[in-house]
Amino acid sequence: MRIHTILSVLLLSSLLACSPGQKPSPEPSREPIVEPSDNPAPEPSQEPSQEPSQEPSQDPSEDWSWTDGYPRGVQVSVFDDTFADGGKCHGYIATIDFAANPNLRFNCKYASKKKTPSTMFAEFPEEEGVPCLATNAGYFAGSTSVSLIAHAGRYVISAFRAFNWPNDEAAQCTIYPVRSAIGRMEDGHFEIDWVYCTDPAFKTHTAFPSWLDNNEKTQRFMEEPPKADYCADTREWKPVDAVGGGPRLVKDGVDISAESYWGECLDAGGTSGFSRVNRTAAGITADNKLILIVADGRGSNGSQGLTLAELAAKFIALGCTDAMNLDGGGSSCMVGAGGAVLNKPSDSGGERRVSSTIVISEMPH
Repeated sequence: MRIHTILSVLLLSSLLACSPGQKPSPEPSREPIVEPSDNPAPEPSQEPSQEPSQEPSQDPSEDWSWTDGYPRGVQVSVFDDTFADGGKCHGYIATIDFAANPNLRFNCKYASKKKTPSTMFAEFPEEEGVPCLATNAGYFAGSTSVSLIAHAGRYVISAFRAFNWPNDEAAQCTIYPVRSAIGRMEDGHFEIDWVYCTDPAFKTHTAFPSWLDNNEKTQRFMEEPPKADYCADTREWKPVDAVGGGPRLVKDGVDISAESYWGECLDAGGTSGFSRVNRTAAGITADNKLILIVADGRGSNGSQGLTLAELAAKFIALGCTDAMNLDGGGSSCMVGAGGAVLNKPSDSGGERRVSSTIVISEMPH
């Protein structure tokens, strides 16, 4: 009688363990696009949805109150640089230390209808924490982002796969640029990589060791979009939150801004790499701090701005091992304590409406 009961339990457990699950249906495939268009979010099962792994605060007696409008781990400072030729640059540096405050979150947000960074700060979802800092982020054309955006483990916008070069009005060829992106991975560490959407059907993005075989300076471009196996040392790129831009400014502590500028094909797009203009950029230190810089330009606050090489030098001086440029010019904006705009955007109307922002928030303790 006892043996019969044990066998019955084992049989029931076996049946329950073998119950079949359901597989998600993939998105339909589509051809590469040349004109900007919104990309719908993928099925939830295709990307990790959890927040980066972090140890929460375990000591409720600690003082987690904000100081001067910022939570622990967030510091904002002003800089005023004068160059050897007499040029000047005024701007802001934000340092975000996630080790000092594991409740901080790095959020990359998309606005299908463009909004100013201060509006996106004010409308930040309550369930994603209390915002303390925001900057403009990736490039956009018309009403949509042409730089990748990932949020909460899902690609909201894929990296743009094809562009008319040098522009839509006077197109000479189609190019497939592999551009920089910054992302926070599932374990909490930051990465800056050259990324391309190698499978538009499933929004699969691949990290490459370089910008591959594009060179805008010599006008030599890849004739076909790169596949995931285009070269060695590639891997699927699966950040929790990420945003694209370019060019990459610093790699392993070395200024590579000029080479990346031509390789990522950003000259025709108006990035003005060798001129002093408004800049927004992001960097990573060896101990995983995030550095955000916004520099005024075009005369705002008496500032000319920075070249990409000057911006790279600034990140290196701040201890960054990697850094990348984001959208600049009139889009450059930093929103700080209480939702106030810290810098002086150069557009005559003030803040420019943009498609994407980086928002730093703090979750409840």
